[in-house]
Amino acid sequence: MESKIDWNGLALTTLAQYNVNATQLVFLGHSENVTFCVDTRNNQNFATSGEYDQQALFLLRIHYPIAQFCDRIWQQHAVIESELIWLIALHQDTHLVVPYPVQNLSGSFITSVAVDDISETLNCTLLKWVDGSPLDTEPTPIQARQIGELMAQLHQHTSLWELPSGLTRPKYDWEQLHASLIKLRSLVDAGTISVTDFAVLESALVRISNVMTALKKTRTNWGLIHADLNENNYIFYAGEARAIDFSCCGFGYYLYDIAHTLLHLFPENRRSFLSGYQSVCQLPDGYQSILEAFFLGAMVNNFAFLALQPNEHDYLLETVPYVNESFCSKYLKGEAFLFES
Repeated sequence: MESKIDWNGLALTTLAQYNVNATQLVFLGHSENVTFCVDTRNNQNFATSGEYDQQALFLLRIHYPIAQFCDRIWQQHAVIESELIWLIALHQDTHLVVPYPVQNLSGSFITSVAVDDISETLNCTLLKWVDGSPLDTEPTPIQARQIGELMAQLHQHTSLWELPSGLTRPKYDWEQLHASLIKLRSLVDAGTISVTDFAVLESALVRISNVMTALKKTRTNWGLIHADLNENNYIFYAGEARAIDFSCCGFGYYLYDIAHTLLHLFPENRRSFLSGYQSVCQLPDGYQSILEAFFLGAMVNNFAFLALQPNEHDYLLETVPYVNESFCSKYLKGEAFLFES
């Protein structure tokens, strides 16, 4: 079905509803959204230019996920609008550089476009480009600290922000984690995950559920989180860490947000990240044991996402036993593992 859609043509149709004169349109990718870089500069080539003018570049998102992002909630108008409301608030209330939504000619931040090929109307958004470059290696300890500071600033904002009425985003809670476990169970019958390994994951998640349900949701530990601040979604500009791609943001524990990012850092950089975080926001007593629970929870969520992609099943076949041996077994024995090499 997706191959029938002329994404480039749809992008041009969408841009006609904005006061933006595109000189070049560059397809970036298709995951939770179809994305394009919109270049409005004259006589410059996006593909070869090393300098990106934030005022002249835009990010166009067509909110139509690939099959792996099968939950239609991400396409809903209210859910998309809520993400944009937070981005606007971050822009107005902080010094953080974040993607900023652009209004269309009708004054709306969301543009709906009818697509005959799929008999649907898709929601589209246009954001100002955030200048910066991704890292092509593991962050240095200094960079890891900066990423920690960045996340803490995001949490600091949402902990103080008066949420507008009707703000709607998915939740990263026990129900969501349980849904991930159900997705993984389907791989047991397929032989991708052994019965024994699934039993270990399930035992770990029972303990994680106890941790989650015991934590009361307060303004100091629960709020809007980025939920996907990994090496693809933080960039650096003039030595400053910046967050991009808030598409997966939702309500969750701040410690879960931290744990999700720690998944992508070496143990020594995890310490640097937390040092940077604590320079802005204080962590609660006993945070390490909670972080380890959420670290495994984030890993299971990632496995569930990969379970929907057949080309990733060989990776899961090798990785799940390793994770059980290296992390889950220690967690079930009460042994710390988060900062071990």
